[in-house]
Amino acid sequence: MIGGALVVFFYLLFLWRSILIFRRCPYAFGAFLAVGLSTTLVFQAMLNMAVNVHLVPVTGLTLPLVSMGGSSVWFTSMAIGVILSVSRYVDEMEGKKKAEMEKAVAESERMNVKPALG
Repeated sequence: MIGGALVVFFYLLFLWRSILIFRRCPYAFGAFLAVGLSTTLVFQAMLNMAVNVHLVPVTGLTLPLVSMGGSSVWFTSMAIGVILSVSRYVDEMEGKKKAEMEKAVAESERMNVKPALG
């Protein structure tokens, strides 16, 4: 029971992290790509779990990151790679934005002028 709850928790945590990437991403394509891929993986996992407890008919889907299926492993790996790529891009953009703000604040302090934040 505890192990099953932990697996569900980790899939929902994965979805939550992807939603955070979605909210921070400055471009719509990357944001929707990350949340769409993660939603697909979490939906596949929930459907697999529903099949295993006999809530829905057998579908033949594997449990992402747990079950060993040939093409499923490839898709899951590629989807997670794309999500990580979007996350890295978001982090780089936020780092550049933060550096620009610090530069503007430092220059305004040097000139004794209030910075125009925005």
